[in-house]
Amino acid sequence: MVKKEGNIFFIPLFLPTDIKDNIKSYARYKFPETETYAFGRLIEIDQSGGDLVEIFKYIGNISASKEMIVKSGRLFDPIHVSMGFTKKRWQFIFEDESYDKIINSDYKNITFLLGIQEAPKLWQGGIVTEITSYDTNKYNQWEVYPPTKVENLLKTKLVHHQKQLENGK
Repeated sequence: MVKKEGNIFFIPLFLPTDIKDNIKSYARYKFPETETYAFGRLIEIDQSGGDLVEIFKYIGNISASKEMIVKSGRLFDPIHVSMGFTKKRWQFIFEDESYDKIINSDYKNITFLLGIQEAPKLWQGGIVTEITSYDTNKYNQWEVYPPTKVENLLKTKLVHHQKQLENGK
């Protein structure tokens, strides 16, 4: 399946996550359907600043339906990633021909802070504007994450969620 905006991809949560694992090719690797995966959607392709993606709350095996994944909602705000698709570590499993990033991903309300020094700028829905002041807790810094960093973040969230369930919260 090709890299296309709106396509749903899986993120394996069982692969090694050392920094050197970001450059290993998984083009010939047969991913087992019964392992644990997170899922995301490609919102926007951006080779220079990292592809914009959203990660969903659903975590499970590959046999999940597209609707089940998307209806689970976002796990956190969209992020920029690189290298996950080029080395086939993350692979696309569902296409969405009717995908509209403005409607389906609320693109106009996705924001990132660009630079925090002298002349901060706000990226919102693809439009960059200069701002004079900002709340550092309100906006995420534009940062491009390698796949292993995203996977480690997801594993941490998964462990935290399981501990909450065990404690009855």
